[in-house]
Amino acid sequence: MKDSAEQNDPKKLIELAKNGDTESFGALYELYFTPVFRYIYRRTKNKHETEDLTKTVFLKAYRAMPRFEVREVSPLAYFFTIARNTVIQHWKKNKKALEHTKEIDTETPDSNPHPGEIASKNEKIKIIHEAIETLTPDQQEIVALKFIEGLPNQEIAQILGKTEEAIRQLQCRALKTLRKNYGKRK
Repeated sequence: MKDSAEQNDPKKLIELAKNGDTESFGALYELYFTPVFRYIYRRTKNKHETEDLTKTVFLKAYRAMPRFEVREVSPLAYFFTIARNTVIQHWKKNKKALEHTKEIDTETPDSNPHPGEIASKNEKIKIIHEAIETLTPDQQEIVALKFIEGLPNQEIAQILGKTEEAIRQLQCRALKTLRKNYGKRK
């Protein structure tokens, strides 16, 4: 039985999973499923596609685990990179997936909203969704990774294959655009 620190430390779990410990990979799956699911859902807006793509991401991660190198950045960045590439491949294979629906599904795997809060929450989500859609695709991705997933710029740069300075500039432009567009809605 692994001690509590190993069970909660993603880098330790990665090392154990690299050596064939399936329980450790299972712990990584439980730890990262919700962030990866959300990340993909924001791009597909389709729950069934998201479920399929999320499974694909974890399958790819499991197969590539022996080649994974633990670095200074969080292992979550590794999973997000796989998720990003999986979504891009999906879009290339299925051009129909590029036509996003406007449907907003507030039920993600980790939430059970109170019925009285749903209407208010849906309206807020709709406003935020519409505001974010005014951004460029890179800006949308950076806003999601920074403010929804809470990743530092270093990890975002690694995921997107850009420099940290480019991430800061895109983030700054995105926030200016959001302020400008949100100010018009008031």
